[in-house]
Amino acid sequence: MTEEFTIKLQWFDCGADEDPRWRYNRALYAYIAPLKAAIYYLGKCYGTTVRQRWNYDAKSDVWDCINERTKSHRPIIAEFELPTGMNLSKKLVDDIECLLIFRLQPPCNLQCKSSRGKYRRHGMKVVCVGKAWPLSERTFKDKD
Repeated sequence: MTEEFTIKLQWFDCGADEDPRWRYNRALYAYIAPLKAAIYYLGKCYGTTVRQRWNYDAKSDVWDCINERTKSHRPIIAEFELPTGMNLSKKLVDDIECLLIFRLQPPCNLQCKSSRGKYRRHGMKVVCVGKAWPLSERTFKDKD
């Protein structure tokens, strides 16, 4: 039997240039609609900063996709709350990102939408909290 564990993602608005979350280099982030409950793109950084990922050149295809849908969007950034003794590895960040993309199907994401491939972590449950999280669906479980 697979041991179950929960990872909490605390989501925050990040707009002001001086917000320290722009400098996070291990994070999940999303580009969301300004008024309606919609996530256009969900991504991660691990080794680069959220600010570096925000640049057009870093993800020009994503920006083109978002700009086809809206001229107004905003970033939100998640902070991780991990179970005691668990480390925030690149593989864990990949697994969390892929689970959320697979379940939410953001229109501007490509990977993980049809298959999770190697990005699985059986027993993992991800709970999205915080005022910035735009969706009513908040709990995502990696099923065996």
